[in-house]
Amino acid sequence: MIGYGAAGRLHQRLLSELGFDVSVVDPAPGAVPGAIPVFEGVEQAVVRRPVDVWSVCSPTATHVATVAEVLSVAPAARLLVEKPLCRTWEIPELNSLLDRHPEARLVVMDQYRHSRAMTLLRSMRQELAPQHPLRAVRVGFGKDRRADIAAGRFVDRDHGIFGYEWLHMLALLRGALPQAAYDGYMGTTPDAHALRVASDPELISTAAHERAVADGVDIELYSTIVGPDPSGQVAVPAWFDLPTAAGESRQRHVDVLAGPVRFGLDLDPVSLPRGTRLPRNTHRLTAEGPGLRREWLIHDSPLDNALRWSVAALLSPAGPPGLDLRGAARIGLLAEAVHPAHRPPSVRT
Repeated sequence: MIGYGAAGRLHQRLLSELGFDVSVVDPAPGAVPGAIPVFEGVEQAVVRRPVDVWSVCSPTATHVATVAEVLSVAPAARLLVEKPLCRTWEIPELNSLLDRHPEARLVVMDQYRHSRAMTLLRSMRQELAPQHPLRAVRVGFGKDRRADIAAGRFVDRDHGIFGYEWLHMLALLRGALPQAAYDGYMGTTPDAHALRVASDPELISTAAHERAVADGVDIELYSTIVGPDPSGQVAVPAWFDLPTAAGESRQRHVDVLAGPVRFGLDLDPVSLPRGTRLPRNTHRLTAEGPGLRREWLIHDSPLDNALRWSVAALLSPAGPPGLDLRGAARIGLLAEAVHPAHRPPSVRT
């Protein structure tokens, strides 16, 4: 493990449950439990014990430098890197680094690509609305992060709002759209006229709502890190108005329209109409249409799924599939559309 913050602690627990003997590289070893071996640097870790998988959970701004440091002492390293993999303008540097180390393998921790709830949504659409064309896909993530931001945690001044949950939203969008529609959407430049953003002098941006059309499908993406936008610059879409448990600001929702049938997926945390919180990793899928009303509760951990898939891909003889860096490029393009003078040149890949 490289880094022992919130993501690092999750990785450590899950990797230990998979049977890995986990050690940690962290310049502040005081936060690591005494039972876990801890090293102050990558080179020290390599000297002291063999490493099968490196899990990079350091801040995003350090990812490329950390990957370079690992490859300098272990050219054939297997690396699992938390999202975002890198900042948009670092994509050429990362690609060059991997080209110089052809035996290395790298995967990105893209947990919502491995959501079984999304897999079930696709199956239910084929089962309940097979004759209806896909009309719209909407994805929204919200969380009030003001307390964390005030304490200096989870602050992204490179991408603003697009550096928080947007990549998770793109993963769910990819799961809901046909491949051609998703490729079409990702191949376009964000339209500033279809993008509403709440600007912030300190945090770059705090909420955003994007509308697009790809292959005849309406697309909407919405996210906030301050709850309902206090500035009034970005209204909360009606389809994202969900009940939450007391003291819980997180909301993760997918809305899919196929003809007259609407499929809704509420991802953990999920609460009942009166605010009672359902157990962790419980998701709710609904289907509504003429003469149709169904609901399913699904227990699933996308994080656990993604970690297991990533480790298996890194250690398999075939290796993982090639990196898809379009998401990292996309959030850079969105940030530039809001503050073109503030952003370094983006690179599309």
